[in-house]
Amino acid sequence: MIYLDNSATTRPFDEVIETMADMQKQNFGNPSSLHHAGVLAERAMTRAREQVLAAFGGSEEGQFIFTAGGTEANNLAILGTMLSRIRRTPKIITSKIEHPSVMETVLYLQEAGADCRFAEVDANGHIDLDHFASLLDEDTALVSIMTVNNEVGSVQNIRELCRMTKAKNPRALFHTDAVQALGKVSVSVRDSGADLVSVSSHKINGPKGAGGLFIRKGVHVKPVTHGGGQEKGLRSGTHNTPAIIGFGLATEMTLSSMQVKTAEMHRLRQMLSDGLSTIPGCRVITTNTAAPHIVSAVFPGIKSETLLHALEAQDIYVSSGSACSSNKPQLSPTLTAMGYSKKEIEGAIRFSLGTFTTEADIQATLTSVREQTDLLAKM
Repeated sequence: MIYLDNSATTRPFDEVIETMADMQKQNFGNPSSLHHAGVLAERAMTRAREQVLAAFGGSEEGQFIFTAGGTEANNLAILGTMLSRIRRTPKIITSKIEHPSVMETVLYLQEAGADCRFAEVDANGHIDLDHFASLLDEDTALVSIMTVNNEVGSVQNIRELCRMTKAKNPRALFHTDAVQALGKVSVSVRDSGADLVSVSSHKINGPKGAGGLFIRKGVHVKPVTHGGGQEKGLRSGTHNTPAIIGFGLATEMTLSSMQVKTAEMHRLRQMLSDGLSTIPGCRVITTNTAAPHIVSAVFPGIKSETLLHALEAQDIYVSSGSACSSNKPQLSPTLTAMGYSKKEIEGAIRFSLGTFTTEADIQATLTSVREQTDLLAKM
């Protein structure tokens, strides 16, 4: 199997699977319990929190709240800071290419009365800084801009966007969805200045069911779920301890080899991009400045779903768009915002590399794409 859908999810490290299995067998206590089994589980979870916090610059920068994944983390960041302000019509700025877990949450607040603005992007998927600047003012309460786009891999200059935001209103909060960024580009809040950062475990060879939100010191977030008061009252519910431990280990392993792994991903991505560019009718969307693991291309005249299943028959797995929205019969908001036509969008394919991707995988994929597109074009 050649798996090139790592932006949707990744295969967990063997060490993560083994550690989680051991937790389930030997250390299955509830970390909220006061007895010894609970204390052991709580200690393991504390270690995992430290492992994840290292990605942001350490515990001195802020705290990390575990959630069930990136979607919940994005909801906690946005609703947890803005929902209590809704009667004052908070001004929220995001972009037109955000993940649905951000976009739908912002639209929910807009329906509730928030003043929501949407920044334009250019043809490469980068925020139009002039338009972004025109949206900012002293009433801006929250800005939410993703670090890496999940469809085309464009990397936003979070540091500059945050600087521009704070220059207009120092009290404004800046949130970034870094789900596709963790392990690929830096998410250090020391560098970016972001107040809130969402990440997810299963995008970095960890388990599904774990993610979380970094909250900078001094930033006040209110819970959006209520119950037993776990996670300092911000995320009630019994901890998914095995997944949290797996998340921590996956983060540590990813960070320890990040420089080497991303360099190899860049090389393989360039090989894939160059090869696709030679296929008649194919137009590569992703630029050389994108995150190292994503290559998106359009094949006008060929339905993406048709090509996806043709490649699947060859045991090659790709995506027709982001996994969270590819089952919905609508054109990609990201590609629409970038100026692509309906015909081009309907033929869009995303290839996403991962830790286990090899050069042989790329070569075999290029051969198969060339063969299948030639066959489909004739049909």
